[in-house]
Amino acid sequence: MTTNNFDVFLAHNSLDKPQVEIISDQLKQRGLKPWLDKEQIPPGRWFQDVIQQAIPNVKSAAIFIGLKGLGKWQAAELRSFITRCVEADIPVIPVLLPGVDNISAHLLFLKELNWVRFYENIDEVDAIDNLVWGITGQNPQKEIN
Repeated sequence: MTTNNFDVFLAHNSLDKPQVEIISDQLKQRGLKPWLDKEQIPPGRWFQDVIQQAIPNVKSAAIFIGLKGLGKWQAAELRSFITRCVEADIPVIPVLLPGVDNISAHLLFLKELNWVRFYENIDEVDAIDNLVWGITGQNPQKEIN
């Protein structure tokens, strides 16, 4: 399975999946192709194998941080994406979901990166614009002005 046509890998805690699915749909409406586990891992497959095949091939990664913090598998994905950020210069975008004010002190590498923050809800246009900017390198706000 080739995954190099995916614009962004959506790394998330399974507890945040409903919010991440909505954000994924918003990215699709903007013409982007997000990699979301629910849509890419067929039944009967080892999810770890499919994720390991995807990580080296996506163009960027969004690391979602919700009120419950990182999930165990998400933390493993984060380690791989930080390596890809350094070695392949792909964007790794911390995304703070509603209710999260900052990045935890123990996530030192993520704290060094500029993040996207959803303040009240997950359909905030400015936050989606910023996420698109992080993924594509093109600022949608700048194109409006």
